[in-house]
Amino acid sequence: MTGIHSVSIVGTGNVAHHLGKAFREAGIHVSDIYGRNRALAEELALTLGCFVAQSLDELSGDIILLCVSDDAVVDLASSISENRRLAYTSGSIPLSLLPSRTFSGVFYPLQTFSKNREIDMSTVPFLIEGNTLQHESELMQLASRISQHVLSANSNDRLHYHISAVFVNNFVNHLFSKGKEHIEEHGLDWEVLQPLIHETIGKISDLDPLQAQTGPALRNDQLTIERHLNALEGKSKEIYTLLSQSIQQSAKK
Repeated sequence: MTGIHSVSIVGTGNVAHHLGKAFREAGIHVSDIYGRNRALAEELALTLGCFVAQSLDELSGDIILLCVSDDAVVDLASSISENRRLAYTSGSIPLSLLPSRTFSGVFYPLQTFSKNREIDMSTVPFLIEGNTLQHESELMQLASRISQHVLSANSNDRLHYHISAVFVNNFVNHLFSKGKEHIEEHGLDWEVLQPLIHETIGKISDLDPLQAQTGPALRNDQLTIERHLNALEGKSKEIYTLLSQSIQQSAKK
């Protein structure tokens, strides 16, 4: 067999949903879906026009793609014949944790996915690793059919990409959530902050984040900081203090 022409997807979450659609749109055959939640598997299979497998042994694609939580990757890999081509989409699981296989690899899309929000997959970076040069080459060719940004990344490099991704996406999004919670607790309008949010994100396309930093912590405006802290309590107060200290330490460097 030369190359990967069909894909079996294990999982029914956000990553499975978006990758499945991207494969279909690129003319890559999604042969079947397997998921613990039968209803979700049937829903995704209907969207992709493919079959629902009753077991892992029934999956018929050239490669089985594990689009599952990090905790499930190793156990699932152990349940699949070692001669089957296999890859998983996790950013933090090292390839060395998988049991010995003929073909195993990583097919990691570095992006945040939500089912009801469209993503231009051609702009998504894919970090690829294979246990053999042949398998890595095949995975890179597969990724290149749906994305313009495909690169080889070993497990250590991928770990650090993933850590940075948590900072710039998950943590930042949590801060948006905390800001919304605070403003609404005081009966004020969250929409007023939207232009600031868009400008904050837009600036780092033109400026290094350190250069884009503003605010009372950078200015060492202790009077404002104290006023803010006096108006906060609990975890929000701790977060504000810790981030202010981190901003000041970065500024000193």
